[in-house]
Amino acid sequence: MQSRSDGSRRYFDGTILYTHVDSEGRNLLDYVSAMERALEGARSVLVLGTAGGSLASQLSRRGVRVTTVDNVAASFDLARRWFGMPAEVQCVHADARAFLNETPDRWDAIAVDVFDGVDVPRAMLGPEVGALLAKALNPGGRLVWNVADDAWSLPVFRVVKVLRAAGLAPKRRAVLDETAGNTLVIATVKG
Repeated sequence: MQSRSDGSRRYFDGTILYTHVDSEGRNLLDYVSAMERALEGARSVLVLGTAGGSLASQLSRRGVRVTTVDNVAASFDLARRWFGMPAEVQCVHADARAFLNETPDRWDAIAVDVFDGVDVPRAMLGPEVGALLAKALNPGGRLVWNVADDAWSLPVFRVVKVLRAAGLAPKRRAVLDETAGNTLVIATVKG
């Protein structure tokens, strides 16, 4: 949806707002900005979950090498045509967990922003997922996982449990975006 008054664009899935950018394609959502700040310093980032591509776009515009993975192939076209995702962003049509299982590549950071509605997909909460994420990170790499709930909710607890099972020490960071709250779960792989 594009605003007639200011040219900003929003991507909704039902009533859920996934992307909001200004007329130049710059992100306007607090949780995306918080994810970008948490990923600062990374030269390569794997983004699991694309939606309108605002996180991938912001990182790419800063010179970060970005690979984004989504199980909905149309999300890449949507992100490029409507939200200005740069051509330099590598797009991979795949299930996030299957991709992690198969990729030999490593990144300085991983952003997990995958949802089934507002829920973390069950497949991403399996006991091996934390180890797969850690394996895909370079030594000293950082993981930032967005959860659409408050910091002490059951979904956040489950994400923390998955990461602790992989030997990571996750920390919670609450982000309030207008009236909705998200939590970033952030962990670093020991170098």
